[in-house]
Amino acid sequence: MTSNENAAEPTGTASTAAEVPADTPSRRFRDGPHLPALVVTLIVTVIAGLFAGTYAWAMGDPQPHDVPIGLVSTTHTPDELATELQARTGTTFVVRPYATETDAEAAIREQVVYGALVEQLNGSVRLYVSSASGASVARLLEADAPRLEQSIGQPVTVIDAHPLGPKDPNGLVLFYVALAAVVIGFVGAIQTRVNAAKLTLGGELFWDVVRSVLGGFAIAFTVGPLLGVLPIPFFAVWGVLALTMLIAGATYSFWRVLIGARWAMLPTWIVFVLISNPSSGGAVAPELLPPFYQFMGRWLPTGATVRAVRDLTYFPDNLHLEPYIVLAVWLVASVGLFTAVRLFRYGPGAPGDILHTWRSIARRPGQAGASAGAEAAT
Repeated sequence: MTSNENAAEPTGTASTAAEVPADTPSRRFRDGPHLPALVVTLIVTVIAGLFAGTYAWAMGDPQPHDVPIGLVSTTHTPDELATELQARTGTTFVVRPYATETDAEAAIREQVVYGALVEQLNGSVRLYVSSASGASVARLLEADAPRLEQSIGQPVTVIDAHPLGPKDPNGLVLFYVALAAVVIGFVGAIQTRVNAAKLTLGGELFWDVVRSVLGGFAIAFTVGPLLGVLPIPFFAVWGVLALTMLIAGATYSFWRVLIGARWAMLPTWIVFVLISNPSSGGAVAPELLPPFYQFMGRWLPTGATVRAVRDLTYFPDNLHLEPYIVLAVWLVASVGLFTAVRLFRYGPGAPGDILHTWRSIARRPGQAGASAGAEAAT
């Protein structure tokens, strides 16, 4: 019996040795820290190029197209003026006729048009522009004033019907305010999840709201009462910025519980930084952006925030409903999706307390408890 047992031992040893995979350089690379480092490096390289490219493409060389302006005239038709302006400036205009100067000024206040060409009874001509509606378009119209004079054969007087504040002559603060709310919104969510990983669902939502309210207050107070850069209605703008921060944070949180903490930053960055921010119309008016960005800007949070804050600041009597609808839809979608996926994967408790994930469903009960920490890490 002893000899048989001894004879069997080499066979078992050989079988065990055969099951151990060879320690090759490729295996060490695949199982070691260098492969994920390489993957991250390649992703960062691509994102760096996209980051530079998207802002350069969207805002580096603005090309105006289909710029809406008004016309009050008895000697020129809208089609005639649009055709001649395009021939002289290379810019396409959408010229809309108005019966009186008052009607044209009302259209500017309602932001239906960026400016208006108004013939006076004495033969002189006024060109109304609105820097508050879009400083880049106002500069474009002012630069085209000499060509307008050539087109209509009369001197043109430029009047800024809605000028920007003296501390924001280029109209960029609106963009920076929205940018701050978006970026701080999702960065705050990241830091909260990293440093308070054991919050329950209720705790996460509570601190998301608190962080957004305080962050929105800080931004609005800084550009308004503290520095006086924008003549904002403080409480209304505070509310819009808090809403924007909450949306950005909830969007990141949704991706985090859906695909894991390692990669949640990537889709969040793409949505907000690569698409939403350059398409917002804050730095460059929508009619000067490429068509893709012009379209996307209307339906993404940064653009909605820019339009809402612009209306509240410069056109308080002519508020538009659309940006608030966009923000409301994003709020319901982002918070709702985050909550639903969070409940499905972890339940209402702290991550790892209740595991209902597509990865853990198939595990044997004895394995689920051992993997709770790993699930919480993702």
